[in-house]
Amino acid sequence: MIKAVSPRKLILLAHGSRDSNWCATFEHGLQVINGALAQDACLAYMEMASPSLETVIANHYLRGVRQFNILPLFFAAGRHLLHDVPEQIENLQQAHPGLDIRLLEAVGRQDEFWHAMGAMIASVYELNDIEKAPLAAVNKTASAK
Repeated sequence: MIKAVSPRKLILLAHGSRDSNWCATFEHGLQVINGALAQDACLAYMEMASPSLETVIANHYLRGVRQFNILPLFFAAGRHLLHDVPEQIENLQQAHPGLDIRLLEAVGRQDEFWHAMGAMIASVYELNDIEKAPLAAVNKTASAK
């Protein structure tokens, strides 16, 4: 697929963790998502991981990008999305003149997200045959002890 070039850069925003395995899940997800998009998105973390939202926007700003959509990879909008992220955006707009940043609704606010989750659960975790469902690495480690 030929990737399109849009003036708006999509940033997928995850919470962040000091655990590199946690971050690897989102990095893998980004690769899968970018396979479906006309223009590659990038990933940023709110805290405890790199790159930060500030770093991602600053790097793209230096390359001439001035318009951003931020899609929170959160199930719901809590304190971070209601207070912390808007404050980050305000600080970024003050630090970088001419920025147009749109904070989109959390993925959990989209019916399409829940439909996709339902389809995945029905497909992968066949509820009538749960014994064959994949086990999380945590469960495998715990049962090995």
